[in-house]
Amino acid sequence: MLRKWKISFIILVTFLMLSFFVHSENTQFLNVVELHRGEEVQLIQYGQILEDIKGELSWQQAQASNAWLDVETSDLNLGMSRSAYWFRVQIKYAEEQTRIFQIRYPLLDYVDFFLVKNDLLIKHIETGDSRPFNTRELKDKNFAISHYENSEQVLTLLIRTKTEGSMVLPLLTVNIEDYAQEISNENLIHGIYFGISVAMFLYNLMLFVYLKDRNYLYYCLFVFIVFLFALAYTGQGFYRFWPEYEGLNRYMIPVTSGTGLLAATLFLGSFLQLNNRGRWARKVFLICLLLSIISVVASLFLSYSQSIQVLTLIQLLLTVLYLGTSSYLWKVGVLEAKYFTLAWVFFILGNSINSARVLGVLPSNTFTVYASLYGSAIEMIMLSMGLAYRFETMKEVQIELSRKLRLAQQSAINNLEKYRDLFQQSPVGLFRYERDSDKFYNNDKSNALINNHEDIREFLQDELTFSDYKYLLENNGIKDKAIQYGDGKYYSLSLLVIRNDEGKVIEIEGSLLDVSEQKLAENLRLASEREKLSSLTQLVFGISHQFNTPLGVMITTEDMIKEYVSKILVDIDDDRVNKEDLLDMLNMVKDAMVLSSENTKIMSTMLKDLRYSIHTRENLNLSEIKTITLFEDLLGYLKPQLADDACVLNIDVSTNGINTILSDYDVLSDVLVRLYRNSYSHGYTKDNREGLITIKLSQDDNYICIEYSDDGRGLSDAEQENIFVPFYTGNSRKKGNSGLGMYILHNQIVKILHGKVELQPSDTGFAINIFLPK
Repeated sequence: MLRKWKISFIILVTFLMLSFFVHSENTQFLNVVELHRGEEVQLIQYGQILEDIKGELSWQQAQASNAWLDVETSDLNLGMSRSAYWFRVQIKYAEEQTRIFQIRYPLLDYVDFFLVKNDLLIKHIETGDSRPFNTRELKDKNFAISHYENSEQVLTLLIRTKTEGSMVLPLLTVNIEDYAQEISNENLIHGIYFGISVAMFLYNLMLFVYLKDRNYLYYCLFVFIVFLFALAYTGQGFYRFWPEYEGLNRYMIPVTSGTGLLAATLFLGSFLQLNNRGRWARKVFLICLLLSIISVVASLFLSYSQSIQVLTLIQLLLTVLYLGTSSYLWKVGVLEAKYFTLAWVFFILGNSINSARVLGVLPSNTFTVYASLYGSAIEMIMLSMGLAYRFETMKEVQIELSRKLRLAQQSAINNLEKYRDLFQQSPVGLFRYERDSDKFYNNDKSNALINNHEDIREFLQDELTFSDYKYLLENNGIKDKAIQYGDGKYYSLSLLVIRNDEGKVIEIEGSLLDVSEQKLAENLRLASEREKLSSLTQLVFGISHQFNTPLGVMITTEDMIKEYVSKILVDIDDDRVNKEDLLDMLNMVKDAMVLSSENTKIMSTMLKDLRYSIHTRENLNLSEIKTITLFEDLLGYLKPQLADDACVLNIDVSTNGINTILSDYDVLSDVLVRLYRNSYSHGYTKDNREGLITIKLSQDDNYICIEYSDDGRGLSDAEQENIFVPFYTGNSRKKGNSGLGMYILHNQIVKILHGKVELQPSDTGFAINIFLPK
């Protein structure tokens, strides 16, 4: 017996020693990184990496593997791979602090963080740009987790990554205070870049609208696509614009890259006018266009990794064609090509550096990661300068042509006196100033337009400022200057400066056109548009406000049902379910379904009121309605619907000899029912459960007036001002109250019955007058 005990003891000691050595083999070579407050540490170079070819290892299996390799570099870039990779590093907090562990590369599909202490998993976060954004512990465009520790125990950080793109892992750790400052600085840099992009886009878009030059359109298209690419590449798009649509991340990078090349090709052909520079230029343009279309198709139908590789190859080919064509045109004297060449040198250089990083040729660092953004920012500025140069050149040509044309026109006028009558009888006010003779010549129409002034010279002196004269001389003209002349009068003034060959001003020609009717129509159109926009805004806000609470309740009850059903299913699987728990769960589900049903009915009622509020009947069913029986019938209809604890409302009706009303019974009864329910629901408090409703009828030659009032709480100033505004509920935010009752009532009386509604001032209670046309 003693011998058996000794043998068992020896076996136990041997097993413990082997376990110790096996554990030591996996951990002895790991460096423990001490983390001090205020210190930023690049963790990659202190850790190890493990390739999981099948992607099936759990964190325990990965931790126990003997295939770990030292990283020995601060720039870990594995290129494109279908394998999953594990990274681990051991850390120890030098003092009490909260650390942020961050991967500064937002394009990894799947990222899992595991934080292990004493061989126990204390934290696990699953995230990545192929998972919903709300899986991230910290709302950051990159992948980050936080951990607080007040001891000096050794922790193991395990990270599992898998992606179709480039396997880049720039892992670092900082204090939470420094992390906030770094995020702020990075957002500032991104804000500057996106600000430049938006400014270039809007500026050139306005030039396109003004000049109708498609070069600006292609440039705006290219800038917009590059803007989308930058949003996706920096992670700002997923963070700020589409956090609920993680599927977009699969397409944004390749699709924006492909369409960006297509937009660049269209801009190249238009800006350098390749179709007008010979057969060779047209062939180059068609080849570039074909390659660009292939890149778009590849980005849509190939896998992410395949499309990136194809796009990289096509981009290199297009780089040669772009720069070769623009360099040659620059050499032969096309000055616009200079700006294009310089712009694309920077743009392609940035993209080439980024492509080399994606393929694993260059290391991953701040410069290589954002090289494409640097290049595109410089490219946008250079191309904008090129477009400005082209615009200035065209402007000089147009000014010269305009000057020669005006000189020819002046010569023709001097030689053809027979057309003077045409000048005088023109429906547009025309005038001319000759500097040599210091005289003004104008037709009859201009005299009629400026009847408050003695002549056109006095009119111009009063209406033109010093800035206008300065602009006139610097730009050789003023086009369509708007002038308000008297009450309701608007003129359009145009001036043109004529110079001789030496540049001296010899003549100023002008026209004056009455545009009062056009201005009035424009003002009416703008007012109508503002009113429509205001109504739409109010409608949207009202719908969202009214539907928010019932929808929230329905979502909450659904989540509760899911949670309790899941719990009871688990208990059933574990044979831990009992009758009391099951009954409790069923009662909870029943209550939740009742609550959800009530809120569904509330939404149904709101939708009914909403449909009713926008519905206008075209045909009225008119009949002679007896006033005595009308109110008795309505009161008898309403009383059974009131709750047992309803307040007691007495009705005092005075018909004053008006026995019948010619109207639509359905519409009129609905109006009175709404008024009565308003008094019942909102007019009286819990302490005041008895009231009096007074209805008086009167008439004049055109209308029958129904004066309705109660002695309830009355209306506040805000309620009186907004009572007919849709979705306004004032102080009566009761369950199921849509805020459309008085709005519907107003539409029924005004739009359907063609009557009038007037809210009456009252010291106590609520009072309103309804006018029905006889």
